[in-house]
Formats: sequence, structure tokens, C-alpha cells
Amino acid sequence: MDRKSMEALRKRLSRQMSEKWDRVLPWDEMLLDRWAKARQLGFGEGTNSYEHAFIFGKPKIGKGVWIGFFVLIDATGGLEIGDGCELSVGVQIYSHTTHARCVSERKLETIRKPTKIGDHVFIGPNSIVLAGVTIGDHSVIGAGSVVNRDIPAYSVAAGVPARVLKKIKRDFSNL
Repeated sequence: MDRKSMEALRKRLSRQMSEKWDRVLPWDEMLLDRWAKARQLGFGEGTNSYEHAFIFGKPKIGKGVWIGFFVLIDATGGLEIGDGCELSVGVQIYSHTTHARCVSERKLETIRKPTKIGDHVFIGPNSIVLAGVTIGDHSVIGAGSVVNRDIPAYSVAAGVPARVLKKIKRDFSNL
């Protein structure tokens, strides 16, 4: 395909994306199917992952999960993400750390700890979930948070470090 044909295709795809989703995306995001990427990685039905998401290891990811732009998923120490979760732009989820290896001049090993995100969890933009953390079902993690301890189900947590700010009623009337 020559340059002129490629530019015509880009313009057509940009117009379609704008009309359907009211957004302008990078070229590769318009060309590739993010649901196909998720299927190829063995994620649950209806899950999608933008091309600009970085995925290491073999995470177990449930159905209907949305993985946004610039998300980093580290499953090298074990990672499960439940059904219906949304990982906003820039979220980082870790299951390993090399801090002990580094400061010990490589005398200590990389630390790997399984991380678990429950069902229907929303993780706000640019939040970081550290290795070994569990976030319970139906929880919200506020933008820019650093989650370094477990968060119970039906919680709203935010901050650095993230702390539970309130409990979510099971009928969701206080959201």
C-alpha cells in the first residue's frame, strides 16, 4: 500500500472512529481490534485491551474487563482480575518487586507475590496497585492512588497510600 492510500485509509478510519466513539486515536489503535487482542491473550469473553497496554506474564482476566491506554499489567508473580473491571488510563498493577535484589547488590531474589482484583472493581487513572494486594469486589480506587494494602469489598479507597474512605452500600445508593 502506498503512502497516499494509507493516508486515505487513516482519514476514513479517523472519521469512523470520531462518528462512532467521538474520539481520535493513534493509527495502530484504529487498525487493530482490541477485543481480538484480549481473546488472543486468553482473557474472558467481552474483555478488551488497547494496543498501548503493556502485559507481562500470564494474567488471569475475567469477562467484560476494560483495559485502557497505557495500562501496565505485571502478572509475573501471579495476577487475577475478576469480571467487569475497568482499569483506567495509566493504571499499573504489579505482582513482583526488585527493591530487595537491587539494594542487596543482587544477594536477594526478586520478590513475587500474587495480586488479586475482585469482580466489578474500578481503578482510577494513574493508580498503582503493588504486589501482593487484594482489592475486594465492587470497589472503587480513586485516581492517582497507591494501593499497598488489601482493600475490602464494597469500598471506596484513595490516596497515597490508599485508605478506605467509605463503604459502598450494596444497593449502590451512596455512589
